[in-house]
Amino acid sequence: MVKTIKAVAKIADEKKADYIKILDMRSRLIITDYFIIISAKNTRLTRKIQEEIGIYLKSKNFKAINISGLAEGRWILIDYNDFVVHIFTNELREYYELERLWRDSREVEWNKN
Repeated sequence: MVKTIKAVAKIADEKKADYIKILDMRSRLIITDYFIIISAKNTRLTRKIQEEIGIYLKSKNFKAINISGLAEGRWILIDYNDFVVHIFTNELREYYELERLWRDSREVEWNKN
């Protein structure tokens, strides 16, 4: 699982995401194990990042159980059950501050290179 979420982070980085953080939610929530929090400059990029992540995960036989926010593109939430991908515009990410809300969660390091 960790290998997959790190691959998702790398895809987002390759598609020009500005900031990416992976949080281990296993000790905090029962509904999912990880949050992947991503932000980008605009809705065109958030949608492109979502599209590329979806293509990759489909090729690995992952199926999203819910996708919300795609039409507007400011906060796209993709639920893969074991992990949830949040893709924000930079402005909305600053507004909601999910990292502050879940600040006690352990961050999962991923290699940007």
